Amino acid sequence: MKKRLLALMLAAFMVFAMVGCGSNEPAATTPGGDGPVAEEVKGVTVPAFSITVNGVAVTNETMADYPVYSVKATSTNSAGTESTVTYVGFAVKDVLAACGITEGYTKLTAAADDGYTVEVTGEEAALDTTLIAISQDGSQFSKAPWFAPCSNKTTGNYLKGCVALTVDADVTTTPDPGQGGASGGETAGKPEILDRTDKVEFAAYSFKVNGKEVTNDTLKDLKIYKITASVTNSKGNTAEEAYTGYRLSDVLAAAGVTSYEKVTAVANDGYKSEYEKAVADSEYTLVAIEKDKATGEDGTIWVAPCGETSSKLFAKLVVEITAE
Repeated sequence: MKKRLLALMLAAFMVFAMVGCGSNEPAATTPGGDGPVAEEVKGVTVPAFSITVNGVAVTNETMADYPVYSVKATSTNSAGTESTVTYVGFAVKDVLAACGITEGYTKLTAAADDGYTVEVTGEEAALDTTLIAISQDGSQFSKAPWFAPCSNKTTGNYLKGCVALTVDADVTTTPDPGQGGASGGETAGKPEILDRTDKVEFAAYSFKVNGKEVTNDTLKDLKIYKITASVTNSKGNTAEEAYTGYRLSDVLAAAGVTSYEKVTAVANDGYKSEYEKAVADSEYTLVAIEKDKATGEDGTIWVAPCGETSSKLFAKLVVEITAE
C-alpha cells in the first residue's frame, strides 16, 4: 500500500514539474504546423499602389504577374482582445523577388506613411502568409496597403498604410527570372509578348466559336500569353491594359475552324466587333480570359488585338466568336 501511494505521489510530482516548465515558454509569434494558410485567389481587381523596397519602387504593375493570396489571420492586441481578419494581397517574398531579392536577408522592417515601423525575421518574411495586402475583410486600402504577417499572433505587428520595406540585403534591378519569358519580345514598336503557359491557371470560362462551346478543357493544351497593350480611347486618353489568354488563331484551330476571311466577336448585348483575317491571325490578337488580372463580367471574355491602339477595336463582354 505504501509503495503504491509513493508511486502515485511521484507521478503527480512529475506532472506538476512538467506544467511548471511549460509555463515559462514565451508565446510564439512565428507559425507552427497549425498556422494560417495562404490560398491563391483569381479575378481580384488590384488597385494602384506603390511601395519601396530598399528604395526601389514596386507598383501594382510590377506585381501583375505574381499570384494574389487570401489569408485569414488571428491576432491579439495589447488589451488582450483577439480578432480574426482576412487579408488579400501579394506575398512579401514575391514583392522582394520582384526586386531581385530571393535570399540573403535575416530581417525585414515595414514602415507606414505615419513613420510607424515593425520588424519581423527573414524567416517570417519569407512565408506565403506574410502579405502586402490590398484588402482587409473585403475593403481596399485608402492610401497604402497593409503589411500583414498573418502567421504572427500580435496585432501590433500588423501595419496599415505600408509605404516601404527594408531588408538587410542588397537590392538589384534584376527581375525574378521565374516571372519572365518573352516569346518574341518587342518588335517594330509592338508590345512585348510573354509566354505565361504553366504560370497561369484560369477560373472556369465558357464561350462559343461558330456555335460550338469552348471551355477550359477545350483549350487546355494551348499556350497562354500575356500582352500589355497601350490603348487610346475616343477622348484621346491612353492607358496600359494587360491581357492574358490564348492567340485567337489557336482558339479557332482548337474549335475546328480551318478557313475564314473574317472574324466577328459578339458581346452579351449583341454588339459586334469585326476583324479582317490579317488581324485575326496576328500573334498579338488574343482571346483574353483576364484583363489586368480580373476575369470578365458574368464569365465573358475579351478579344484583344494588342498590336492595335484604338480602344474601339478591343471587344469586351464577348460570349461568341464567329469565323466565316
